[in-house]
Amino acid sequence: MSTTASPGSVKREKDCLPCRLTGAAAFTGLGGYAIYEASRQGTFRRVRPPGSPVIGGQVTAVIGLVFISLGIGRLVL
Repeated sequence: MSTTASPGSVKREKDCLPCRLTGAAAFTGLGGYAIYEASRQGTFRRVRPPGSPVIGGQVTAVIGLVFISLGIGRLVL
């Protein structure tokens, strides 16, 4: 009889609470920093400051939202 488990029957262990909190804080903090940098680039203003990138701030804001979502997902899942 074989003792190897098939790939479909392997159970995934849950992380401990401090690990989940640390991961969630890291992702959320990185996302918050990206949102802060996007606001410094004038992404959320009606009139964009001269010399600021046209699409770069919007990309930074989207990346920030993705990281915040990952932080929430890390905490919940």
